[in-house]
Amino acid sequence: MTLESSKKGFTGFQIKFLALIFMLLDHIHYFFEFTGKVPVIFSWIGRLAGGLFLFTMIEGYTHTSNKKKYFTRIYLMSASMGLIKYIIQISPQLQRGDGFYPENSIFSTFVILIIIFKGIDYIREKKLFKGIGLILLPFITSYSFNLLPKAIMPYAYILASTLIPSPFLVEGGLYVIITGVILYSFRENRKLQGTIYGIFVLAWMVGLPLIYIRPISLKLMFTDYYEWMSVFALIFMFLYNGEKGKSMKRLFYIFYPAHIYILYILSFLLYKFKY
Repeated sequence: MTLESSKKGFTGFQIKFLALIFMLLDHIHYFFEFTGKVPVIFSWIGRLAGGLFLFTMIEGYTHTSNKKKYFTRIYLMSASMGLIKYIIQISPQLQRGDGFYPENSIFSTFVILIIIFKGIDYIREKKLFKGIGLILLPFITSYSFNLLPKAIMPYAYILASTLIPSPFLVEGGLYVIITGVILYSFRENRKLQGTIYGIFVLAWMVGLPLIYIRPISLKLMFTDYYEWMSVFALIFMFLYNGEKGKSMKRLFYIFYPAHIYILYILSFLLYKFKY
């Protein structure tokens, strides 16, 4: 890449910063939708955040000089937020008056994805047994909880929520996990990566509602089933210039949990005052 071309487009930092803004708008709608005052357009814009965070996380994971340290940092954030979530779940007094509480923790999804990414790396290195084993590990571990005696199932749930994230319980579930695998598997070919990402998003977020929801209308695709708008994250993915940009790695790790709990506390107090 020439010096001139490297100045065009968006750096990784700029894309991540935009994703933070999109996410903030989305969560303002998420936490204050009960007021009826926050327009749904906030969540339309917010649909771009998930894909862009996956995209920048993959770039960060790929280029980090210490993948174990990278994984450990994300895992600790996942466990911390999972523990807070569990405490709120078992404490009705900490839940909003309508029973709502924050279930956000994209770090748990990232934990599973990084394990799968390592498995993909092993397969590329012709280490098939280790690769397939790592890819299946989160799913096998999750399924194994169902085989435990009922007496200890509550404790198993704590583990699944905090220490050992389940692919079926993490934020975004299988959809986000598959999206992450697509973006990682084809990251060396930006056009192919973007094309497959776009096809998958539309197939999942438009195709499934068309198959299973009757009657479906164009209006519903903008009011109830607007997740398909995440396809527009492609615009910024294609504008990525391959440069890291400013180094502010702590920004996301601080901003993500901080804004969630601040918004939740504000919505908790507003609901209490209003009702």
